[in-house]
Formats: sequence, structure tokens, C-alpha cells
Amino acid sequence: MILFDRDFSAKIINGDKKAFDLLFRVLYSRLLSFTLTYVRDKPIAENMVQDAFLLLWERRETLHPDSNIQAWLLTVVKNNALNHINRQKRQVNMEQIYTSRIIGELDLRISSLKACDPEAMFSNEVESIIQKVLESLPEQGRKVIIMSRFDDMSNKEIAEKLGITIKGVEYHITKILKLLRTELKDYLYFLLFFMIY
Repeated sequence: MILFDRDFSAKIINGDKKAFDLLFRVLYSRLLSFTLTYVRDKPIAENMVQDAFLLLWERRETLHPDSNIQAWLLTVVKNNALNHINRQKRQVNMEQIYTSRIIGELDLRISSLKACDPEAMFSNEVESIIQKVLESLPEQGRKVIIMSRFDDMSNKEIAEKLGITIKGVEYHITKILKLLRTELKDYLYFLLFFMIY
């Protein structure tokens, strides 16, 4: 291995292109092999090594004359590789979190669907709970939920018919659905059906 001494470093710092070309020819393949060991993607590794040499050339005048250019290049390549691997790790972590959330949601849907008993959904017990909740509501709230869930009216239509704001309609629906969620906690499948109806 050619050792690049202080005089050689001074030539590069002073812009000697022949010295730079020699440095590139001698170190490029070694730096590439080093980078590939960690990055494991040849085009990316090649870009990192080329970027390191380009950075050296652009910043050569800021280097101290006693700089170890080989170590400087290796440090740049090492840092680029570390950044790349850390980005990959973050991406994998995000994908795992996303996948785990999807699996959790799918499991919930599967268990909810398995628990769904169409006969029980429309049983007298469920109907009686809903009737009890509707009867306990103030008149305005009862009208809003009936128009929304049973008459299939939009929030805008309900607001116009009752002379209230759309926000007022949304408030009543949210409040009533929370109440139903509590009362029908043992009938989750029905609640889901009722909420999207």
C-alpha cells in the first residue's frame, strides 16, 4: 500500500490534479470494498466513495497540511455509510410499526366479525337498549339521530330541517354515539353496523 505522506497531502491541498488522480486510483477500490461491507448496495457504495473524493477536492484548501488524507476519506465514507444504515433502520422500524398496526386492525376485524351473530344483532334485547337510549335523549338529539341513522339524511339536510348548524348536528351525533357505545358495549358488531349505517 502506498503511504501518502505530508508532502503528498500538501500537493492535493494545493490543487495538484496528478496527485489527486493517483490518490483516487490507489484508494478508490479499497474504500469501495470497505463501504460495500456495510452498505451492501454497489451503486450506493460507489456514490458514497465518489462523493467522498469530490468533497475532498472541494474542501482541500481547508485541510491542515498535516492531515492524513486516507483517514479523512475513510471517515467521510464511514459517516456516509452510518447515515445510510441508520436511515434504513428507521425505515424498517416504521414498516414494522405500520405492519403491526395493520395486523392489529385485521385481528380486531376478524374477531369482531367472528363474534357477529346476525340473529342477535336484531334481537329484542338490542332493540330495547336502542329504544331506551333514544327515549332518554332530549327531543333535539333524538330527532338528529333518527334523521341521520334511520332516515339516511345528510348532516346538512338535518341542519336545514331543524334550523341548527352542521356543527350542532355533528355534536348531537357524536354525543349519542358515545352513549350508544357505552350501552351496547357487549354488542360491538351491532354498534359498528349502526355507526356506518
